[in-house]
Amino acid sequence: MTTTRDLGGDSERTGPSEPNPNTPDRSNALPARFGRNVIMNYAAQGTLALTALVLTPILLHHLGKTTYGLWVVASGAVSYLELFELGFGGATTKLIAEDANVRPALALRTLNTTFFVLVPLGLIAMVGGVGLAFALPHLVHVATGGEREIVVVVIVLTVALATSIPGDTFGGALVGHQRFDLLASANASMAVVTTLVSIAVVVGGHGVVLLAIATTAVSILFQLVRLAMVRRILPGTRISPHLVDPARRRQTMHLSGWFLLQAVLQALYATGDVMIVGIVLGLRDAAIYALGSKLAGAAIAGLDSMAQVFFPYASSTSRNKAPSAMIAIAADGTRATLVPGLMVSLVLVILAAPGIRAWVGPGYATSAQVLAVLAASTALASPVRALGNIMIGAGKLPMVCALKGAEVAVNLALSVTLALAIGPVGVAVGTLGGILLVRLPGYMVAGCRSTGLPVSTFLRRAIVPNILPASGCAAVLLALRNVAGHSIPELFLAAMAGFATYLVVYFTIGATGGERERALAFVTRPLPARWRTHVQPPRPTDDPPS
Repeated sequence: MTTTRDLGGDSERTGPSEPNPNTPDRSNALPARFGRNVIMNYAAQGTLALTALVLTPILLHHLGKTTYGLWVVASGAVSYLELFELGFGGATTKLIAEDANVRPALALRTLNTTFFVLVPLGLIAMVGGVGLAFALPHLVHVATGGEREIVVVVIVLTVALATSIPGDTFGGALVGHQRFDLLASANASMAVVTTLVSIAVVVGGHGVVLLAIATTAVSILFQLVRLAMVRRILPGTRISPHLVDPARRRQTMHLSGWFLLQAVLQALYATGDVMIVGIVLGLRDAAIYALGSKLAGAAIAGLDSMAQVFFPYASSTSRNKAPSAMIAIAADGTRATLVPGLMVSLVLVILAAPGIRAWVGPGYATSAQVLAVLAASTALASPVRALGNIMIGAGKLPMVCALKGAEVAVNLALSVTLALAIGPVGVAVGTLGGILLVRLPGYMVAGCRSTGLPVSTFLRRAIVPNILPASGCAAVLLALRNVAGHSIPELFLAAMAGFATYLVVYFTIGATGGERERALAFVTRPLPARWRTHVQPPRPTDDPPS
């Protein structure tokens, strides 16, 4: 018998527990602290999106299109140096998730082992960054006299990246303990500080060099903040070479190869589009593409932040519970992530043109087209967003890497071809093609097979309940699109109306009983206890101990 307390999606379980796949109407297979983690993740991603909305036009107008294009290309190029982490970050998260709150001493040894392995790798990344700094001006169309500036910017940004390679161990430890709430608060705070510092730099008339120095200093400071958070949740945490465990290092290295391959593919996927536009079409078109991809990227980051909750949860479940527990996680996790995925995608597709115009002014119709296509890509990826993280947590990395590699290859081929044919929008269409042809069918089949969930059951339990809510949301957004005006407040109200329609329809006809109970408990939580005595949290599932 399991004892469960779940208010607003947060659960605290005592004793062995497994979700029962034969009782889908209860929908009890979500992680502990699910509500808190997701809300804090969304708060952080909302902060990141808001800071991007505020900062992007300021950088664009104060730096100019060409210099802003230089900034986004330099930032994207430096991000490739994260590959020198060699996959140890993902391996650390998985191993700590398996041991967190069960074998804390082993989790601490994993933390120290990975940190001291990554310190020399960070130094190697620094050397690689210097080489990249001198090579980049020859790869992109840099105006005469701008070569020195881009070299200095890349070197300074490399310092932040090289520091983050061992420092990201602390973020991985937070994720391994399923404390996304703490990590999200650190990320949100860093975004706010970075934005304020960046605005002060460019409004003060300084260029991208000082901008790079300021953002690097903020990045290093917040690595220490994350270390303080790890010490809070894992008492006795210390960084010492005496805690390095050779056996743990071998185990981590065994996993890191697959995580490295995944990271390489993800880096190519995440930054490849802007780089393709910059190399094939030039920095001006890269800036135009970046405007549309900024909003789409913020939405994707927010949706990924919800789906990523299932990575450490699947790691812990696959290690410490029976295989049948993964069935309910796959169905409930997909249904939960699909709701915000479709809501956000519909808003961005339908309101793309007036949204871009209200954000940065007229003259950016191409950016709006890029945003609409990328938002459609986001909608197509939403049904398998949770499945990908569940597969990684369950140790199915070879299959994930195979599918990601195929998607990157299709994306790259389509993007280059279509960029030459129709410009920046063609690169976005290439992204759409990779998702439609590879990710959606591939992850659905492989994810269902790896968790033991039939595809037909997956469609019935996770996809079908979202069809009518999505239709209602789209209808409302289309009706309001022409009357919402071109101001950000009016567009925001239109988006809220679409969100409200989706949620009302979903909780009326699509949600499970367990989801309705959790939602009601969450909404009434601020009320006095005597007013909500009739609200009961979801009943636990009676399963035999594993």
